[in-house]
Amino acid sequence: MRSTPCRSERRRISRWLLPPALLLCCGLALGQETVDDQIRRLETALNRIQAEQQSVYHQFQMVQELRRTEVGQYQESIQVYTPPATPPSYDEVVRDREARDARMRRYDGEVERLYDRYRELEEQKRPLLERLSELARGP
Repeated sequence: MRSTPCRSERRRISRWLLPPALLLCCGLALGQETVDDQIRRLETALNRIQAEQQSVYHQFQMVQELRRTEVGQYQESIQVYTPPATPPSYDEVVRDREARDARMRRYDGEVERLYDRYRELEEQKRPLLERLSELARGP
C-alpha cells in the first residue's frame, strides 16, 4: 500500500516540474534561435555593405581610369605636336584648357568622394564584424 502514494506523489511532482522543465528547454532553444537570427541579420548587413563597397570600388576605378586617360591625352598632345592647317584661336585654346581643368577637378572630387564613402562603409562594417565574432565565440 505504501507504493501507491509514492507513485501518486511522483506523478503530482512530475506534473508540476515537467512544464517548467519544458519551458526551460524551449527557452534555451529559443535563445539559440535568437543568436542564429542575430548572426543571419549581421551576415545580411555585412553582405549588403560589402556589395556597396564593391560597387564604390568599381566606380572609383572607372573615375581613376577617366582621369588617367585625360592626363594621357594631354601629355600626348604636348609631346606630339603637329601644327594644324589653321592654328586654333587663343580663345579656343583657353576654353579647351578650362574645360580640361574642370573635368580634372570633377574627377578629383569624385575620386575623393568615393574614397571617403568606401572608408565610411569600412567603419560601418567594423562593429558588425566584432559583434559577429562575439556571437560566434558564444556565451
